[in-house]
Amino acid sequence: GEPVYTYSLKEGINDGFLTPFKVKQISTTLDEYVFTPDDTLVEGEIEAGKRFVEADFNKIIEIKEREAHRVKLFMDMIDQREKTLVFCATQAHALAVRDLINQMKTSKDPNYCQRVTANDGALGEQALRDFQDNEKTIPTILTTSQKLSTGVDARNIRNIVLLRPINSMIEFKQIVGRGTR
Repeated sequence: GEPVYTYSLKEGINDGFLTPFKVKQISTTLDEYVFTPDDTLVEGEIEAGKRFVEADFNKIIEIKEREAHRVKLFMDMIDQREKTLVFCATQAHALAVRDLINQMKTSKDPNYCQRVTANDGALGEQALRDFQDNEKTIPTILTTSQKLSTGVDARNIRNIVLLRPINSMIEFKQIVGRGTR
């Protein structure tokens, strides 16, 4: 039925309970792709002329150069010492992005970026606890897919990066809430 009480994101920000935020969009020239026979296929099968859109990337089709470019763009935009959450399309995508970040980072620490997904078990949970600890600077960046969308708070998050399409305003606000609290 009708809600008993509502309290909007904007009201929370205006009342000082939530931190204001800015949305920055990164655009690439490859937001859709059509396979042609002269393209290099590394693995799998694909029909010539098949068109892929944003929602297909990193789920049905993976273009490593595209992801490397997107990771470089956001790594150049952020202060790499600030805690950052990166939301990816799948657990495998979160692993690939973690590896790309660790290759591009300025930090020398091998645990700078960690993946926290359902498949990471106790190791992922420990990385998450360390990330939430304001006294610790490592890990600085966490990659995830769905796991942290709604249920985790870390006070010092300064950047939330969405490397997957968000098709719901509710989910977008839940994810943004990770950074505004």
